[in-house]
Formats: sequence, C-alpha cells, structure tokens
Amino acid sequence: MAVTKIHSISRSTKDAIKYIINPDKTMHGLLVSSNYCAVETAPAEYEMTAYLSSSINGNYERVGGRFVDSELRRKSAKSYHLIQSFSPDDHVTPEEAHEIGLQLMRELLGNDFEFVIATHVDKHHIHNHIVFNAYSLTTLKKFRSQPYITANRIKEISNRLTAEHGLSVSLKRDEQLDKNGFVHKKDTHQSFRAELRRRLRFIASRATSPTMFDQLCEQMEITTSQRGQNRGYRLPEQQRNIRDKSLSDTGSFTTDGIKQTTAENAQNQKRLIALIDDVYEMCDSLDDLTFLLRQEHDVTLNRQRNGNYQFMFHDGTKVPADLLPPTYQIAYLSEHWHDPNALKEKVPAPDVLAEYQEQTKSKMTNTETLMDLSEDQVLSVDKKGALVQLEVPGEGRLTVHLNRYELRGKPDQLQVALQANYYYTLTDQSGERPRAVSIRGEALIHAIDLDQGLNPELVKVPPQAVLGHSDKGLTITLPDAGYERVFFPNDAVSYDRLHQQYTVQVGDHWHYNATPFTTLDTPEPKSVSLTGEALKPALKKTQPTLGRWLIANRQRQYMQAQRADVSRLSSTLGELRANHITDLPSLGRQVTAVKAQLHDVQQKIESLHGKITTYNDLAKFVFARNHYQPIIDKIEDVSPKEQQRLTKKYHHEIQLYETAVMHLHNRNFNPLLTNEEMASVITDQEKTLRSLEQSLKQQTIMVTKWEDIAGLMNDLQDVPTQEEREQQQHEHDIER
Repeated sequence: MAVTKIHSISRSTKDAIKYIINPDKTMHGLLVSSNYCAVETAPAEYEMTAYLSSSINGNYERVGGRFVDSELRRKSAKSYHLIQSFSPDDHVTPEEAHEIGLQLMRELLGNDFEFVIATHVDKHHIHNHIVFNAYSLTTLKKFRSQPYITANRIKEISNRLTAEHGLSVSLKRDEQLDKNGFVHKKDTHQSFRAELRRRLRFIASRATSPTMFDQLCEQMEITTSQRGQNRGYRLPEQQRNIRDKSLSDTGSFTTDGIKQTTAENAQNQKRLIALIDDVYEMCDSLDDLTFLLRQEHDVTLNRQRNGNYQFMFHDGTKVPADLLPPTYQIAYLSEHWHDPNALKEKVPAPDVLAEYQEQTKSKMTNTETLMDLSEDQVLSVDKKGALVQLEVPGEGRLTVHLNRYELRGKPDQLQVALQANYYYTLTDQSGERPRAVSIRGEALIHAIDLDQGLNPELVKVPPQAVLGHSDKGLTITLPDAGYERVFFPNDAVSYDRLHQQYTVQVGDHWHYNATPFTTLDTPEPKSVSLTGEALKPALKKTQPTLGRWLIANRQRQYMQAQRADVSRLSSTLGELRANHITDLPSLGRQVTAVKAQLHDVQQKIESLHGKITTYNDLAKFVFARNHYQPIIDKIEDVSPKEQQRLTKKYHHEIQLYETAVMHLHNRNFNPLLTNEEMASVITDQEKTLRSLEQSLKQQTIMVTKWEDIAGLMNDLQDVPTQEEREQQQHEHDIER
C-alpha cells in the first residue's frame, strides 16, 4: 500500500532537502528530481520566491500566528514535507515509485510550485520524500493546507494513482486489518487529543474556579497532573499525558488560562444570578423571563439550534445558560415559576459526563447501504480495493477508489457498502488539470443507480398525508408507520394539477429524512434516515383528494411555474431574434461558435499560466540580485579587514546573491532591471489573467445559456438530441 503523510516546515528547508537528497539513499542521486528549481540551490530559490511574493503581495508571514507568553505559538510555514511510502508486498520499482510521486505532485499542486522529490531505497520499503515551496511560483500565493482535508486529498490522489499502476492502496484511518486479512469492526474512537479538547471546552464553559475545574475533570474521567507550571491531561485508555500548551494555541488549559477563564465565568455567573433574582418574582413563563431581562437589563436570552440556551449582554458578551447553578437552570426555573424560594434550595449537581455524552450524540442515524456495481463501472480490482468510474449528475464522468473494507462479493459481482452521510472524494480527469469532487454518500448512491439505468419508482402520495409544500420540498406525515414528518427534496417531487395528486421519486436504496413521533421514552426523538424500500409500503395507499388549502397553495406554485416558463420562452425568443437565428441549423452553428470561443479562452489561460510561471521564475533571481546588491557594494568599498567581518556577517545574503547572479548568467539574462519594472510586468500579467478568468466565467454562462436554448427548441419541435439520434441509429443497425 502507499501511505502518505504531510507536515509543514517552519525552520530550515535547507536541512530537509539536504536529508532527502542523501546520495546513499537515492542511488547516488539518480532518484532525485526537481520542478522549477535546481536541486543544489532549491532552498535559496524557495526563499527568493517567498521574497518575490512579499514584494508583490505584501508580507503576511505572521498571519494566523498568536503570541502566548511572549512566544509565537504558530510560525508561518516556509515549505512542506510530503512522504509517500509503498508496501514491500507491491514490489514496486524505484523508477515507478519516483514517477508516481511526480504524478502526485502534478495533480496536487497543478505544476505551479517548486519542489524537490527524492526516492529512498535504503529501507525494506521504497518511499518518496517531497519538499515543496509554500509559495506558488505562478500566483505568488501561499499553499492552503487545511487540517484533515489536505491530507485526505493527498491520500485519495495517491490511492488512485497506485491503483492505476496495479499497486495496493493505503487504508482509511478507521480501517484495521488483522494478520489473516479479515476486516475488524470499525473503530469509532476519536483521537485522544481531539476528545480531550472537546471535554475540556465543555468543562471550561461550566467551571467558576480552578478547584471546580479539577473536580469536573475528575467527573469527566480526565486525569490531571501538575509538573511545575505545566499541566498534563489523560483519558482512561490513554498511556501518556498531553501537555496543556499543545491542546490550545491560546493557552486556555494552562494554569494561568484556567484561572483567567474561571474568574470570568464566576463574574458572569454572579451578574446573571443578580439579574434573574431581580425579575424572577414577576415571571410566570419563560417568555416573561425573556421579555423582562431584555426590557429591564438589556440582556437577551436565545435558544440555540442544539437546544441549549445562551444569554447575551448589551456589550456583546455571550454566556451559556449551563454556567448557572442547578436551581437557575432553565428547566428548573420552568417548573417553579410561582415559588421564589425554590431558587435558594439545594439541588444536586447534574451528572456532567452523562450530559456531555447526550450532547455529543449524532443527530442523524448513519446507515450502511449495500450497492451492486456493474462490470462497466469497475475499471480494475485487486486484493486491496477497486477503481470505479461512473456518471455523476451535474459533475460528469468521475473516478473513485473504494477500499477493500467497503467492498463485498466476488471480483465479477462486486458490491460496495456506502454510508449515506459520509463524504467521498472523486476525481474528474476529463480536463487538462484533474480536479477533485467531494460528494455525499447519498449522492453517490443515486449516481450508481442512475448510471446503471435503475431509475427511481414514481409513487403517488396519499393526499391526507401531505403537511406542506415549499420551495425546498414536500413534507408528509405517516402516522401508521410511526413517522410524524418525512421530507422529499423538490427535485424528487411532481404534481398532477388535473388530479390534484403528488408523486415522489423513491429509490430502493435512496434515503429520506424522517422524524418519529414523540413518545414517553423519547420526548425529543432524533431524525432518522429511511430507505425507499422501507418507505414504499406506507406510501402505496389510495386516498381521497387534497385539502382545499393545499390545492390553493399548489395552484399558486403552478402559476408561478407557468410564469417562469413563459418568461424563459420570451427570453429565448428575444435571444434568437437578437442573433438573427431562424432555424435549427443556425442555432447549432451558434452553439458551436460559443463553445469554440470558450475553448479559445481556456487555451489563452493555459498559455498565460505558462508565461507567468516562466517570468516569475526569472523575476525571483532579479529581485534577489537587486535586493542584496547594496550589501555587495558596501563590502567592496571597505578595507580588507572590514570585508572579512562583513562577509562573515552577511554570509547567507551573499550566498543568495551569488546564486541569483549564477542563474541569471546561465540564462543569458543580465540587464539591470529594477524591481519596480519587474513588478509592473507581474502586475500587468496578473490583471490579464484575472480578465481572462472573468471572460471564462462569462463564456461558460453563454455556453450554458445557448445549450439551454437549443434544448428548449428541440423539446418544442420534438427533435431528438445528438445522443438520441446516435441511439436510434444504433438500434437501426442492430435491426438490419
């Protein structure tokens, strides 16, 4: 398998590159390559590109950093180090591994960044080391690394490339295999660090003193330890402590951070208690409390989406209601409106661990759906997974790699187990630059069915089951099945105006959001995901007509749709008239012309990208030479003794200057252009690129508009599309 890792480098790019190009590890340097830089001078060139970027775009070196205890907790990344390791079982050759690494970088970076790649063969497994600049040579902007998202994107690209080369792929994070190769049950346990952060934030929102903070930690099964000024935290199954400073870049869980947070909590709690005491005797309901707090003290009480309450003072300070003592909690107050003495009673504190576990429960039950894969959808299959290609509505033909744990059945009759609420990354390779597309499992389920020609069944909805119809979709109720509300998105709903009947699309594997009825055991039921197979029996019942208000509502929607259709037709006729198009052939020529213009703009953008990259590659040396030229002039104008001192002092700057001059000399480019002159050209090129990108957007809109017009005219004249004509010709050939 190919395992990928990535981390930022904020100290020495030079040391990282020196390590990865070690001749003893790379067959004496044969397995070392670079992009837009020379291997020997790559660290210096990275630094020059960073300086060029700051000169053109401004210096944002400390953006996102935060000072804690006079120390910058998060330093800006200078470069990134990516590692791609191959399984010894794959028997991949060093040359093939190196080529896969190059393909990975082209797809990840779009050929816009400088990088050095080295393939190491000194271990029992072959692996690639890649160090790439944090600054793009084309856009002069920084690489955007997003936690989990970037690493997952790299893994998805690597998996697809290794699958295409017939190699095994890396397993997902929650996938574990035993020695016999059997799949274990998925480990749903989150990382200790992430779970500790969640629990400590939960505690910090309730504690009003450091002592109370430690007590709540104990109740939340967190072991705390103190070593000097440093605190450590550990969960029950955790072997080692995690230090306070590594859990928050603002120092929230350090000794000083806890003192500050709990002191603010105590002050806010005291303020709220005084305000509630002042108005409580006049309250008969929660509405009264909300109104009086706002009127008398300018304090707003809001109910959030998760069901919790929050107070907001006039100065913008937000305080969760959970910070209040048990007798001042909203649920307790609601039961004792006419008993002011109840606020002074002693009520046992709630079980904070049970409360935390209840709050962190998933709102939606995730369901695994088993889908059949057809032979034409499966491109390749091996012991570790399968490469699948299918048509996704609205996205085109995409490729996805499915890991072994997701697959069932035999290679010639494959099935895949999909999670409706998970996100899957697919790749579109139709253009010159591959793009990644992230879609929900439910959309992938739909795409697999539709790609196989398995259209959803049209099921009539019992009229009395309809609760309402909005722009988003249709909501119905199925009391006999135990569901208070079931929702269908609008693209799956149609309405027969003549018979006043709703029809919905129901696929056996498709999922629909439903809310069960309230019961004594479940006073606040969570939403569930219903499959179409379970939903059909409850829907297939003959019933009388719709209620009058629903008929009137649907009539309004029908008239709005009619007006929209008339407006669309009027706009279409106006466009045809303005462009002097009188028949279908001339319309076809117009569609072909706008597509050609779109292609021309795309070609210009690609060409300009190349020119900008080449120019910026030259400009970084000119900027560096001009920037350090005063230092060189200064050294030449002083005494030999002073020259020795300055040479030692400016050793790094002199190296950068000499590197820049060497590269300019090798390219036969030595005119003494100023930085301002070079920057002017870069700015002009950037403006031209933005203009072309804007033209691309407008031209794309034009192509879509004329394709819609052509589709509408074909529908009006009942003329078959090009695909339909090809299908008819194919059927005719078969009959012959």
